[in-house]
Amino acid sequence: MLRLEPTSRDPFWLDLLPGVRVQVRPVSVAAMLLARAAAAEILKEKGEAPDATITAGEAFTRALARSGIVGWEGIGDAEGQPVEPTPERIDQLLEHWPAFDAIDRLYVGPAIAQDAEKNA
Repeated sequence: MLRLEPTSRDPFWLDLLPGVRVQVRPVSVAAMLLARAAAAEILKEKGEAPDATITAGEAFTRALARSGIVGWEGIGDAEGQPVEPTPERIDQLLEHWPAFDAIDRLYVGPAIAQDAEKNA
């Protein structure tokens, strides 16, 4: 049975790394559809290339992170000055493997699991 429960649309914090946390909004239907489209575009471009699914998965995570991250703490520029999240800076953050892995595990993974539960 699909239980229709009230859901919060309020942003929440995720601890990514020691001293680094991000504030994210809950994954919306629109964000999930955009992420799926980003992954599909990669698969269309790469076809049967060996890295196609890996690159598509990366595009999916990046799209959800870009649409979801609304704030952060413990992230700064090259001089150590705090900076606000922008799509370009979020991409820079995601180039740091431990941060990418944490966002994928703590933000994307639960959204996918929740999506799968709704379709069961």
